[in-house]
Amino acid sequence: MIRGLGFLVLTLTMASAPLPGTAAAPAPGATGATRPPTPTSALDSEAAEAEIAALAAELGRSIKGLKLPGTPPLYRAEARIVRAELLSVHGSYGGVIANVRDRQSAGAVEVRVGSPARDNTNFYGAESGIEPLEVSLDPAPSFAAKKLWLSLDTAFRGASKSFSQKQVVLQRLASAEQPPDYTAPPPPVRRSAETTRIEIDRDGLAAMVGSLSARFSEHPAIDNGDVHLQILQTQESVVNNEGIALRWVRDRAILAVVADTKCADGMHLDHGAVMHFQHIPRADDELLAAGEAMVDRVLRELEQGVVAPMIDEDYDGPILFVGESAPQLLASTVATEAVGTPAPLGETGRMVDLEPVWAARLGKQVLPSYLELVDDPGLVGFGSFDRDAEGVKPSRLVLVRDGKLENLLMTRVPSSKVPGSNGRARMSPALEVGATISNLALLSKRRGMSRAALERELLARAQEDGYEFAYVIETLRDGTVLGPVPRESAAAYAGTGGVNLPLPGRVFRLEPSGKRTLVRGAVLAPTSMRALRRIRAVGTETTIAPMRVPVGAYGGFAAEVGIDGVLSQTVDVQVASPDLLIDGLELLVERGEHERTATLHHPLRRKAKPAKTRE
Repeated sequence: MIRGLGFLVLTLTMASAPLPGTAAAPAPGATGATRPPTPTSALDSEAAEAEIAALAAELGRSIKGLKLPGTPPLYRAEARIVRAELLSVHGSYGGVIANVRDRQSAGAVEVRVGSPARDNTNFYGAESGIEPLEVSLDPAPSFAAKKLWLSLDTAFRGASKSFSQKQVVLQRLASAEQPPDYTAPPPPVRRSAETTRIEIDRDGLAAMVGSLSARFSEHPAIDNGDVHLQILQTQESVVNNEGIALRWVRDRAILAVVADTKCADGMHLDHGAVMHFQHIPRADDELLAAGEAMVDRVLRELEQGVVAPMIDEDYDGPILFVGESAPQLLASTVATEAVGTPAPLGETGRMVDLEPVWAARLGKQVLPSYLELVDDPGLVGFGSFDRDAEGVKPSRLVLVRDGKLENLLMTRVPSSKVPGSNGRARMSPALEVGATISNLALLSKRRGMSRAALERELLARAQEDGYEFAYVIETLRDGTVLGPVPRESAAAYAGTGGVNLPLPGRVFRLEPSGKRTLVRGAVLAPTSMRALRRIRAVGTETTIAPMRVPVGAYGGFAAEVGIDGVLSQTVDVQVASPDLLIDGLELLVERGEHERTATLHHPLRRKAKPAKTRE
């Protein structure tokens, strides 16, 4: 994975923690700039093309001129820039507490020294050859060329140092056989994008957010709640010395609700939901009605969770994933573990513990033989794209055929088993590039079962394992909106593998009588990808879930980026899956102490008056 700089975050302070192996995020005004949006288009296509030409010329000059005695040659240099306009509206209990329109710009430079066979990259703990690039708010060719010159010089020196350190390690290892570090570039390609300005009904959207957040007042059992509307309009560009010059214009938006409260025993619960858009939403009756339904559902479900009983014992029987939880499970596992980028090289050799699990499973059984996994960016769907961030044109990719792993999600960084890219390099607005899914679908050659039949099969298998009940999971907790879990006791350390799964969002205990009981305090233990080989049955209906996930082996649905990063640190994907009946997963009881409930009651919480009775 090519690390981005991670400093374009949708907050007023533009602050974020830098990713491992990258430079720290500079302060606003140092590598980026902000100011309120202008009433005219800020992204002029002609000026942007002139800027890209200036960047390409300076990159070509750097390849010829950046040389130092005794250092390897510079063979590749790339600039990535993003200009963004953001509207962020935040409402709570009827009040609009933030209504901010902002412009931001940021950039990054990456260089490779040596040769594609062996260069400075994918070496743990060294300077990476990636540097911030100061970018003006509006395209400015001369300014861009000057700043690129400065960033390239710093990146080249860091890359040269990393190359030397990496060579020392390789010479010390008994087995120096390693896959190449990079592959040949695709044919030169230029892609332009027309910039059009779409007016945003800022006042109408803000009024709608305030109205939606006022509905929290009708639910005094909830301690806190917020409604967020974010719109991010970006112009993203990638240009390198290999003839790649790409420019995208994207409109992305969310309407989200997040809420939290405490149970009587002090357990802190949160819940949320989000609607994703790839256009500028309008504050109309249709969106208002959908927003009201979403807010009411989240509050109702959180109230149900507050009074739900705790799961009373650890469980290692079959689990049924229904509705959204099935695609969420795949996005938490396949999206990261099917990445083919090799683990980085460390002081003692390849750090295989950091390698995606499926990278070593090519040609082997990873799913039941009646299942296939297909990733198709050409399919009309939320994750569609026609050219990846490295200029490679993607095609339909069968990851798993007849249960056997046939392909991996590849960028131009090859592995020992897959020699080149299949066009899965995706770039987020935060300038991070890595492999991930697009439109992923789990397909079954076997006829599916109805929900009722699946539940009967679930209980029968649970009884074989010695249980008189079983569990059904409806949703997994969405950390891309909610962020980290608000209590340390929810972390699970015991399990059968190193793949961490999100907490169950809604989980029910199902009994043979048909009784369904919502429970809380359940944690999915870390698992092995072998669990997917134990999919015992699938349903008849397919749930299609649009999502926004970070890229690479550390991304996926399980990443806890939170509401501030849900647009800036992610890419758009879609996952389709039928209901899944799975053996081999464990539900553990969350164990830990919880904080005391507040001494002073919530101001909206009043003691209910006793109902009058007739004499």
